[in-house]
Amino acid sequence: MKAVFPWAVSHTTVHNLSKKLANSRIEEEEKEIKALYQDGVIPESEGKAVSYLFMEADGINISLQREKERKAEIKGGIAYEGWEDIGNRRYRLKGKSVYAGIMAGRRFWEGFSLTLAKKYDLSRIDKVIVGGDGASWVKEGAELFGGVYELDRFHLKRALYQGLGNDPLVGEVYQSCVRGEVSNVERLLTKAQQEADGERAKEVMRLRSYLIDNYYGLRDYRLEVSGEGLRGLGAVEGNVDKLFADRMKKRGMSWTRDGANRMARLISLRHSGKLDTTKKPSIDKPVPTLASTRHMAEEEEYEVEDGGIWLQASMPALYGPHSHRPWVQMLRALTRGDNEGVTHASHPESQPTNS
Repeated sequence: MKAVFPWAVSHTTVHNLSKKLANSRIEEEEKEIKALYQDGVIPESEGKAVSYLFMEADGINISLQREKERKAEIKGGIAYEGWEDIGNRRYRLKGKSVYAGIMAGRRFWEGFSLTLAKKYDLSRIDKVIVGGDGASWVKEGAELFGGVYELDRFHLKRALYQGLGNDPLVGEVYQSCVRGEVSNVERLLTKAQQEADGERAKEVMRLRSYLIDNYYGLRDYRLEVSGEGLRGLGAVEGNVDKLFADRMKKRGMSWTRDGANRMARLISLRHSGKLDTTKKPSIDKPVPTLASTRHMAEEEEYEVEDGGIWLQASMPALYGPHSHRPWVQMLRALTRGDNEGVTHASHPESQPTNS
């Protein structure tokens, strides 16, 4: 910032301006949510219509300071229209929107839906697909939008390996899950639990419980939704990590609850294109009015008169035991504005000797 602005910008100034901006956006959103969900006031929208809208959500825990709680969860979500092929078997999310904050699950989806309603005509979207790790607040999003819920494949595989270890049964159970064959999954895991003992049996039981809680999200959404270019879900993990964890968690940071919420909201605005951080503010400053000649003359006269007093008060050598030495005489001449005295002091051989 110092390379851009002609004046220094302190950390406190940046913090205060960020706080002010975030608070204004949060207050504005709260009013819009109240107007939408209590008064039925639909916000102005770009009215975009798409065949599919994919939504994924996840949470990350951050450390708190100066709060009763030690941890808080930032709920983060992304929405996108599909995938763009960028070559070399690599794809990029199309039309990505980002939303995050520290809030209850219902409030998260109210805020996210408001954000999306400003961009899309939600009534003209053919199908909404919601992905998540099985958390109850993520499932609420699928219910709110009337969409298809899918358990994130990363979390599904992790749960299978935690419950079954390196057992070859993992692959068979996974394939049964993505095909939506819940009865076969239950049969395989029940048998595995009966044959296991001790802690392994408990792990299998926990796995069964996890899959039962998410049974309607096991089936691959592509078996229910037809279309070209559809890919598997699972983008939220990397997005939440890069957008929020890197900035707010991985460098030993701790936050107040309000401060973390403000930062999460600013990050969301920036990555959704609602916060322009590249536009330079105007740095033109008014040209200061020049003082009048008379006033400047008075200031010069004041500085000359005051200069000797200031130097004398600050330089005891002028009147100390070495006051007759040539270098001291030169300083005394400078304090008086005596050019001739400076010449004599710098050439002591030209001074008359004392008789």
